[in-house]
Amino acid sequence: MLRIAPEVMSIAGACLGGLQGRSALLVGPEEQRAPFIQLLKRAQMKYIYEEDTPRRLPDILPHVQLLISVPARSELEPQRPPEPLLTAASIARGCAGRRTPLLIFDLAPDSSVEELAGLLPSVCLYTPNDLRHILSKAEVKVF
Repeated sequence: MLRIAPEVMSIAGACLGGLQGRSALLVGPEEQRAPFIQLLKRAQMKYIYEEDTPRRLPDILPHVQLLISVPARSELEPQRPPEPLLTAASIARGCAGRRTPLLIFDLAPDSSVEELAGLLPSVCLYTPNDLRHILSKAEVKVF
């Protein structure tokens, strides 16, 4: 996670026209969130919300422009991809009446955000496949 954190922040800044003065929500275990917290603070984000679970997602979403999902794999079944933790329905509830865009980064090895969320008005979802594709192109341009 630490390895791609700067690239994710760069994409987020470009999409939102900068991060300074904006707000973010990070959902996942503390050790997964830590690399992003440092970068968000350095980017002078106004508010940074941190949640271990998506339980309060609909309550917090109206106050943020950036959502980063960094779930942990199941310790019991590490090879099994996690079920989508963030459902399109809970994101839709949190986006009701929203007038500003919501940028979502799903940083799970496999999807942790239900892909239907990307079809919601004012939501821009970057799936794990999207990020792999973008970051692989960036590596090719460097060499």
